[in-house]
Amino acid sequence: MPTRPKPTLNLRTLILLIALLSAVTTLANSFWVIYKVQKQELISNALDNNKDYASRIAAGIEQVLSSDIEKLKYSAGVIGRDFDNQGRLDDEALRLLKQDSSFNSILVANTTGTVVTSAPESLNISGQALRDKEPLQSRVPKISNSFKSIAGNLVIFISYPVFGARGEYLGLIGGTVRLDQENALNTLVDQHVRHDGAHVYLVDRTRRVLYHPQPDNIGAIIGDDAIVDAVLQRKNGTLQAHDASGIEMLAGFETVSSSGWGVVSQQPLNSTLAMLNKLMNKVGLGIAPVGLLGLVLIWWSGTKIASPLSMLAKYAKRLDAPESYKRISAVSAFFNEAWQIRRALLFSVGLLQEKIGRLNRQAQSDALTGLANRRAMQDALTLWEETGQSFAVVSLDIDHFKRVNDSFGHGVGDDTLRVVADLMKQNSRENDLPCRVGGEEFVLLLPNSSLRTAAEVAERLRASIERTTIETVGHITVSFGVALWTPEKASVAAVFEKADKLLYQAKQQGRNRVVVEEMNLPERT
Repeated sequence: MPTRPKPTLNLRTLILLIALLSAVTTLANSFWVIYKVQKQELISNALDNNKDYASRIAAGIEQVLSSDIEKLKYSAGVIGRDFDNQGRLDDEALRLLKQDSSFNSILVANTTGTVVTSAPESLNISGQALRDKEPLQSRVPKISNSFKSIAGNLVIFISYPVFGARGEYLGLIGGTVRLDQENALNTLVDQHVRHDGAHVYLVDRTRRVLYHPQPDNIGAIIGDDAIVDAVLQRKNGTLQAHDASGIEMLAGFETVSSSGWGVVSQQPLNSTLAMLNKLMNKVGLGIAPVGLLGLVLIWWSGTKIASPLSMLAKYAKRLDAPESYKRISAVSAFFNEAWQIRRALLFSVGLLQEKIGRLNRQAQSDALTGLANRRAMQDALTLWEETGQSFAVVSLDIDHFKRVNDSFGHGVGDDTLRVVADLMKQNSRENDLPCRVGGEEFVLLLPNSSLRTAAEVAERLRASIERTTIETVGHITVSFGVALWTPEKASVAAVFEKADKLLYQAKQQGRNRVVVEEMNLPERT
């Protein structure tokens, strides 16, 4: 009798492997979920913190700029009352410069754009014309983008219009803030020193850096940078993106409304996750002893569970020995599955195989007829061949089925197939397996059947089909070929080929008949 190769894997090893795999998979999945959740939480918190950070700094810069404009506004009112008094202009410019560290230089220009006074004296630009007349022409408070001064320094210019007592426009007063020198603006930002690669920088509307913790970067024009694009296009928000250096950053940003500058607070993603990685390493080391204990318990449990099953497997090799029943009965089955296996082994091999056969016949069905399909049929054949169980093959085919489809359509043809399938079920025995193998071709498998019994079942089915009236179609007939397979015979494929030849023989002999291997039924009268 054909047998499969003996497995080399024993049950204890299999249980240990499955338990170990489950434990490792569960642990790895738990680690991964914890890591992902914590990572997302860290990133989300970092983005929100950076946004809040940028908002606070932007609010501080807004206050500084508003304060500077208020100072210029006051001075504009002072000199507006006596704009022709050069001494008054000189004194007010010097006073405003020395008042605090807000401005690095002060100038007053008339309506033609000529500087009428400036401070400090070393600036020496009195009598020169303003290079940019836009603040003069706008006649409103103005904060410029950064630019290079005559002395080559990177500055911004904050200006305020000057009006006379009768409201006539007289010019402007303005102060420069040198970005590479200490002033109230960078003093404010410097108070927010950060670590681990986190930093704050300030850009104007032309993408020029106004402040950066690395002084060499001040004045640089930032090129392709998604974070700078975002801060100049939106008022505020957060973004996880690569900066101009290709480092992935977690950034929060805010716009300074009065100047249009952008404040960016960002930190590298790697430094944010570094602490998480350390934490996960500590967790892994912490649960290692528990994991080792778990492996020991898995090994012990696997051995305990496998022991009775291993003994049953050992005794199953000698079911024909006189002492088998006693040995199997003595096996301690402390869990239900072992008890069930022990009970099954105490029955005959034939009964066990019969149960296995019934279980294996629960296979996939043909969608149209509900009969077993080719795959289910092949599973049953494989089991019977391996267990050496004989079976009969009844091959049947509807006579002139093409005429049904051509005359009434495929829908009626399908109804006809279903009627034949139902009749096969009604005329089959409990353990028989009716199958549809394609088109109008069917097979009925009869396990543990003699050739005569199979022929009788086939004849009964033929007669039942012949006398059944099918709606629309009327009556149809079916031809049969019957063959038998036993372990000592040829292959299963050869038996099916034999049944098909007998079916063809039935067709040649006039259809609507059963042709059986090595015997023929009496012809119908």
